[in-house]
Amino acid sequence: MAGRGWIGGALAALLLAGCTSGLPPAAQVDPAPVPGVALPFNARVMIFMGENDLKRKLSIQITRYQSEETKVLDGRRLAETAQTLLAKGFRQVEINDPAIRPHIVVRLTGRPGWSKQDGTLKLGCGIDAWTADGIPLGNFVARWDSPMKTDYDADLGPGYAQCLKKPLDELLSSPNLARLAGAGFRDPHPKATEEWMRGLGPIPAWK
Repeated sequence: MAGRGWIGGALAALLLAGCTSGLPPAAQVDPAPVPGVALPFNARVMIFMGENDLKRKLSIQITRYQSEETKVLDGRRLAETAQTLLAKGFRQVEINDPAIRPHIVVRLTGRPGWSKQDGTLKLGCGIDAWTADGIPLGNFVARWDSPMKTDYDADLGPGYAQCLKKPLDELLSSPNLARLAGAGFRDPHPKATEEWMRGLGPIPAWK
């Protein structure tokens, strides 16, 4: 009986997760070419993720009126995916590491949804970017809905990669970034950088 119970639990977990869709991983999602630019830009980028962002877990919809929190760390999955994509556009990209003396700081938004009823991912995402001393570079957002059934765990990162591609393309081709690149990505004044980044809040360790 114990063996049957274990098998039943495993089958229930598989039914809840669904079947993996075969979405390409983030490493296979490339930004659009930027006219006149050989990517990556020669800039250092820090992704800022607050403590609550890193601890955020994915909630999924079980029925029309019932949702459930999973063990999937949605915030960390979003950050890892964004780092992979941003690294194709910028020379160095780290998460919560001011020691790299970043030229650019980005903050991510992610609004995931997965329903057991149809098994599709419905994602909202965004990249907010500033110079490290607080000059806005732009807010870039997108939505992406999977055209097929997905596994909320295995496909969350690849789904975010599909969603983040549009914001990344818009950032890389933005006039504000072009002006920054034209000035040679000069290091911001250390004092101004320290004061502005303090306003982001505590920077938790990534690992």
